[in-house]
Amino acid sequence: MNSMKITLFKYMSLCLSVVFLGACAGPGYGPIVEDLSVQARASQRIPLATNNVLGNETNPSATDRQPRKPVELQKPKPYVVPKAKVTITPQSSPSKVVAAPTEKDIEVVIKQEEGLPPSDQAVVEQLLSNADSLKGQGKMAEAVIQLQRAQRIAPREPKVYARLSALQLSLGEAARAEQLALKGLTLVPNKKRYQYYFWKLIAASRSHLGNSKGEAEAIIQADKYK
Repeated sequence: MNSMKITLFKYMSLCLSVVFLGACAGPGYGPIVEDLSVQARASQRIPLATNNVLGNETNPSATDRQPRKPVELQKPKPYVVPKAKVTITPQSSPSKVVAAPTEKDIEVVIKQEEGLPPSDQAVVEQLLSNADSLKGQGKMAEAVIQLQRAQRIAPREPKVYARLSALQLSLGEAARAEQLALKGLTLVPNKKRYQYYFWKLIAASRSHLGNSKGEAEAIIQADKYK
């Protein structure tokens, strides 16, 4: 009797094990998710894409069929230049009126440009004569002083520059002699005799200074005025 109970218990346990294993081998089920979404109303639903989006033309509405009014553009107003006020104030006439030069004034200027007054010219000639006599006596320094006085009285007299340049060259002042001769050239643009003499002095001065190239150029220039 006891053995039959044990055998029945084992049989029932075996059946329960088979049922349990069969349930575990079946398809699995995930967790249950509750749908809490709310359906939108018909008025709140998003309309589907129109045929225009899909590339198809739709029939225009009644409002689109009406012709549009042209936009009126305002014409810009022309720019008007403002009128400037010009005030003219009368100027007082100068108290002193510059008078035009008379014929006498012009004659005086012409005489001054042509040469020295007779009295000054006489003084210059006397100074040149004194310089020649002092040079003959060997008094070179005193002769230079006489010629410098004549230069101050007659700064545009070519004879003064010619004698003073030659005297400075005889004293060994070649650079000074060249400067005086070049200055004398500017005073005699149309006097060939003076131009020849001044170029000869320039050539001799450059020779003393060791400027052989400059000496040759000065000799060429002097030969033009022989």
